Amino acid sequence: MRQRYKILVIDDEPITRMDIREMLQEVGYDVVAEGRNGKEAIELTQKWKPNLIIMDVKMPIMDGLKATKIIRDTSNSAVLLLTAYSQREMLVEAERAGVCGYLVKPVSEEELLPAVEMMIVRHRQAEA
Repeated sequence: MRQRYKILVIDDEPITRMDIREMLQEVGYDVVAEGRNGKEAIELTQKWKPNLIIMDVKMPIMDGLKATKIIRDTSNSAVLLLTAYSQREMLVEAERAGVCGYLVKPVSEEELLPAVEMMIVRHRQAEA
């Protein structure tokens, strides 16, 4: 059942991408692609049409919030934001951009997996 949900992992840190990919793949999720910035997130979303995008906020070229705004205009992919910041202003901006949830880095498996499950449930409900 988990294989049906396509997931993108977008972060400028290769180790973060690898850790998240491995955590997800260990429990059977299908990580279809990875990217390093918001521009790649947009391109990969158009190509793969993922159900979920796990994306960092602070990245070069284009940050995660700008990318989310563009993605949400053309896709129904859920976006789970990764951030080192939990300031109120950033969270308000994330909500306006269409982010479905967020996790504060560093992300543990105990935090990531329930958040991914919740995003998938929301995605299913939105499609129904």
